[in-house]
Amino acid sequence: MASNNGNGRDNKFESREEDIGASDYRAFFDSSVLRVWHLDGKERVFRIGEVRRLTAEIGVGGKREVKRQPLLRLQNNKGQDVPLPLALNKTNAKTIAGLYGNDPRKWVGRLVALYPTTTEVGGRTEDCIRIRNEDPAKRARKGKAADKAATGTAAAPEREPGDDHEDIEPVHVPPSDPLDHERAPGSSDLGYGIDGEAE
Repeated sequence: MASNNGNGRDNKFESREEDIGASDYRAFFDSSVLRVWHLDGKERVFRIGEVRRLTAEIGVGGKREVKRQPLLRLQNNKGQDVPLPLALNKTNAKTIAGLYGNDPRKWVGRLVALYPTTTEVGGRTEDCIRIRNEDPAKRARKGKAADKAATGTAAAPEREPGDDHEDIEPVHVPPSDPLDHERAPGSSDLGYGIDGEAE
């Protein structure tokens, strides 16, 4: 659509429609960070690619306030960067520190399982993302060992950290998922595929 605003130049506005396959209306709006609705109601496992500090100026009660928090750049199981980073709240930061130590530099390369849940904020129940308080690689090994014990086969030998993701099946994610911007339609390479129920 083009229009002339009286100055002899055409102003152009182009729009496009797309079906993003979202199961939550909030996924249709812009977001600069990963939000609970991007998880599509499922647990997702990612590798931490980088830890940065986010400094943002926000309005609180009519005043401008500076807020600082850790920001995780995540990767899918193929090592591709997820386009939306995860801004950590104190609860999630403490969970990761409990798993991998207080030094954020040592978090890089580690797996985290994100799951949707709710929390109480100001007397209201709000949707949120939480990080499971268990190393997803260890959980995958435990599951395989239990499966082998049930079938009577020998347990797999211990593996070095970082090798564990090869044994984890990918989950199916709609091709227009905002968490994976360079995926071929129908492929399923977003997360590491450890689906679990919220605790």
